[in-house]
Amino acid sequence: MDQKQLREFESHCIQEEHPYCTAACPIHVDVRGFMAFMAKGKLKDARKILDRSMPFPEILGRICDHPCEQACIRNQLDESLNIHGLEFHCVSNTSQVLKLPKLPGKGGKVLVFGSGLTAMTAALDLARKGRQSTIISSASELGGSILEIDDTILPLESRETAVQMLERYDVTITLNQKITPERITELTNDCDAVLFDLDTISLDILPADRIEADPISLHIGGKNFAGGGSLTGENFSPIKQVADGRRAALSIERFLQNASLTAQRTGEGATTTRLYTSLEGVAVLPQKTQKEQHLSPEEATEEAGRCIQCECMECVKQCQFLQAYKEYPKTLVRKIFNNESIVQGTRQANTMINSCSLCNQCTVICPNDFPVAEVCRTAREQLVQAKHMPPSAHEFALEDMAFSLSDTCSLLKHQPGTDSSQYLYFPGCQLSGSSPETVIRSYQFLCDHLDGNVGIMLSCCGIPAHWAGQPTQFEQVLTAFTDAVNSMGMPTVITACSSCLSIFKEFTDDISVTSLWEVLDSLENLPASTAELPSTMAVFDPCTAREQKLVRQSVRNLCSKIGIEIDEFPFNAELADCCGYGGLMQFANQNLGERTAKAKGERSPHPGLAYCAMCRDNLVSTGKPIAHLLDFLFPDPDVNSLLERPNPGFSGRHENRARLKQKISESLFQETDFTTAPHSAIELLIEPQVIELMNRRHILEEDVRKVIHHVNQNRSYFINPENNRRLAKYRPIRVTYWVEYSEEDSGYRIHNCYSHRMVLPEDQP
Repeated sequence: MDQKQLREFESHCIQEEHPYCTAACPIHVDVRGFMAFMAKGKLKDARKILDRSMPFPEILGRICDHPCEQACIRNQLDESLNIHGLEFHCVSNTSQVLKLPKLPGKGGKVLVFGSGLTAMTAALDLARKGRQSTIISSASELGGSILEIDDTILPLESRETAVQMLERYDVTITLNQKITPERITELTNDCDAVLFDLDTISLDILPADRIEADPISLHIGGKNFAGGGSLTGENFSPIKQVADGRRAALSIERFLQNASLTAQRTGEGATTTRLYTSLEGVAVLPQKTQKEQHLSPEEATEEAGRCIQCECMECVKQCQFLQAYKEYPKTLVRKIFNNESIVQGTRQANTMINSCSLCNQCTVICPNDFPVAEVCRTAREQLVQAKHMPPSAHEFALEDMAFSLSDTCSLLKHQPGTDSSQYLYFPGCQLSGSSPETVIRSYQFLCDHLDGNVGIMLSCCGIPAHWAGQPTQFEQVLTAFTDAVNSMGMPTVITACSSCLSIFKEFTDDISVTSLWEVLDSLENLPASTAELPSTMAVFDPCTAREQKLVRQSVRNLCSKIGIEIDEFPFNAELADCCGYGGLMQFANQNLGERTAKAKGERSPHPGLAYCAMCRDNLVSTGKPIAHLLDFLFPDPDVNSLLERPNPGFSGRHENRARLKQKISESLFQETDFTTAPHSAIELLIEPQVIELMNRRHILEEDVRKVIHHVNQNRSYFINPENNRRLAKYRPIRVTYWVEYSEEDSGYRIHNCYSHRMVLPEDQP
């Protein structure tokens, strides 16, 4: 990712956009932050925000015409926040807290003609920047049109405080001067820039060669600028006068620096905002006091508490990944960019990049479709290719994929007794590993009910390699798949897995592919299920079915046909979240994967119904009662409770895939010649808690058998004298496995096991 791509990605995220109130404020007061402090009764902290944004808080905090209130999003619920009343309360009960610094003098003499807020603001801002500022006015005191405001609203002390502030920043104030065109010409001969405050200076006395003020810079020709002029009635706007003064000061600063007066100034003044803030769940709380009334401390705290602290964060509200790393898309992509840019040092964001489920839920939720999954997956691929991403995070998942593709598990056959296939059943590696008997029963049903021969292919679609940023491996798997389908006569592929379906549709152009659920939905007769149905179930759509509307509808049609009443819940279908397997999350960040599965299961209180094998297995591991749709269509008579069938774990998945191929080969194709590894006959005795430990550490029973077989061949192990248990190790490829075990008459009792990637001296070749 380069800087241009970074900026493009960042532009999609609107979280850092101004809230509606701040965008509507011409000087962009941080109203949201101000309200947060006011709600806690922290008046001094709230005053700091006003001191930072307002040139004269003692004045503007009392008389601002508050366009922010019209923009307040609470207007859509009840009525806006009483922002004016809260600012009035704050400045009435505090004195200045934050004193902005004055930069060292840097030359440039500026004359400001007039005495209104435009003149005062421009002079103050320029003085703070180190410019020599002088106010010249025919009036006897500063203030302009605000002098007409009643003293009960704007007391004399407030205006005096403003004058004192100007003097503190060395602004020269010259009052009671006769201002004529000739006098202006005389005075401006010895200055570098001039500002005319139209609140208190007549247009008639401006230079004869003036032109209409530029709306962006307020430039009127030469070294002259003019702003302000909102005098009376409906046009009276103190905040506009202040904004004009601030705009003019910036223009003059640019003028003195010989910089462009108009470039990159779109964010000044009142603007629009792209921020999206949901009002869902926000309580209706109308104001309890009239805006004209002064607020008591209790009323101020209560009124500020009505602020909903506008922000977007819609994606973060739903995404466990973003919540875990305390990021929103814009900050996330910055960290990824910085991580990729490191030349030497630790790439601390690697784990974060690998922890995204790549499910795209956040993109669908985002008002601007921020492509978080695309950014994370592309970053993985680039880091892997540059050898900056350690393989450990995804190696186990890739080895699991390789096992599914190996001769031990893979199978490609025409329907028994035929030599051609109109259809090819591709159940997917995860369904084969989770419920192999269901694969056999569903395949036999397709053979019996489809008009045309149905072949079968046991394999993997290669999505783990795609998720892991391994394009070469992924392309090899897809090429092998395409060749296999071609060798079968290009039949229509029927897949039970939404991940496989999405991969084949996106990356294979010439292959016809459909979903098992659409096929079953199209048949007149469904299996005569004997399974006991819960009264109401919640369908948990997998994240990879997000764009598969017909698949989702077919699943619901099937539920209706077999008598399952469905409870639809929010954040499902197009908004479905991941179960923790997507993007290989549970391999890179196991704890996050578990939290993600738990959060998905908690979306509905009803028993769950899944049509993704990994969704079912991951959710049941969290304690969620959930069944696979095929469990009801093709129930296993040996399973007592379909909702509590345990997750087979990694070892169980391997065993199920291998046995599925063997059983199909034996029962349907009468093939019995199978070669087994010498370690496969070793009988293991493993308690459930140890099996759980092995799953968490990604250690297979096959790995344990290899260790024990190696030890039996070499008689190399340690013995713990306290319990007489053996401790042995073996490094078959890249990982060293340690197993603590004892030998019994019926097999080997496994007590503990762990692994590491260190190479011990005796392991060196």
